[in-house]
Amino acid sequence: MTIRYGHKATAMIAVIGANVFLSSCAVDAQQAAEPQPIATPSSAAPKLAAFASLDDARRAVAGVIGCDDEPKTDPIVNPDLAGFTAEYVVCANRVQVVGFKTEEARSAEHQLHSDSAQPLTIVVGENWMVVDMSDALNEAPSGKDLRTLARELGGEFRCVSAGESS
Repeated sequence: MTIRYGHKATAMIAVIGANVFLSSCAVDAQQAAEPQPIATPSSAAPKLAAFASLDDARRAVAGVIGCDDEPKTDPIVNPDLAGFTAEYVVCANRVQVVGFKTEEARSAEHQLHSDSAQPLTIVVGENWMVVDMSDALNEAPSGKDLRTLARELGGEFRCVSAGESS
């Protein structure tokens, strides 16, 4: 059975369809025109997490990425940086935790890593830093997930390569 529509019926169906379509557009436009909450970025950068001591920082790091109980290597200790020294403790082979007691020590260590010609993976906190030197030493990856570490401990994840950081 075939249904045939005349010109009037076809025109009527087209008008009804157009009205339905335009009505739905009007509803969408009205919803879009309603005031939306404005996301205002915070004027201050998020505060990075701090630890009371280097041992506290290492324990927290170990809780997230796992550190060796008895590391087989010594820290890759940087020379005194204009008199500002940081404290270092090994987490795992090629991964060390760095602690700062002064802002000067923190700034000097950050500058040292930023100027590095070798690639480094770093998590930066308020008074601590975790550095994975696997790439810089042309070694196999440490297998430590520093992105997750940054999220879990309130730090900032960075990759530093040839004097640039991201």
